[in-house]
Amino acid sequence: LRADLANYLNAESQVNLTAKNIWPANGSNEVMQQLLQLSGGPDKKLVTFDPTYSMYEDYCHNTFTQYLSVARNEDFTIDKEVIDNALALSPDIIVLTSPNNPTGTVIDGSDIDYLLASFSGVVLVDEAYAEFRTAGTPSALSKLDKNPRLVVVRTMSKAFSYAGARVGYAAANPELIDAM
Repeated sequence: LRADLANYLNAESQVNLTAKNIWPANGSNEVMQQLLQLSGGPDKKLVTFDPTYSMYEDYCHNTFTQYLSVARNEDFTIDKEVIDNALALSPDIIVLTSPNNPTGTVIDGSDIDYLLASFSGVVLVDEAYAEFRTAGTPSALSKLDKNPRLVVVRTMSKAFSYAGARVGYAAANPELIDAM
């Protein structure tokens, strides 16, 4: 399964991943829960950008991780100023959702690069709706090889109508996958 998911991502996003880059679980919610069990906890903070997927707060509650959010711009985008507002909260984990649920907005790659260069914690990019992004829009997967703290989460639930199978997965640096 891990090799097949890596092969799918390689073809879909023009990346070069192996089974060692993939962590499948019982849905992407379990992947996020496991990541917070690894990197979150009572003395840790997670920041995300509102409006966004409502379950992030539950994952934090389940792991005793402090949940914080920062408002997006009026057009629901995230830029350097919004990222700086998030960084001012001193988080340990930052979650970007791209395309975002519920707004559909995509995070620009240069803003992901800015965050990765400005932040020493874990950056999780939730790409549950990646297969619905506009053609030619790159995935955050293209940034994995240079960013060992980056985790990209995907699911088979949305684009593949396969929610009943409960297949979610993370793509990340092999060391982070081993830790999970």
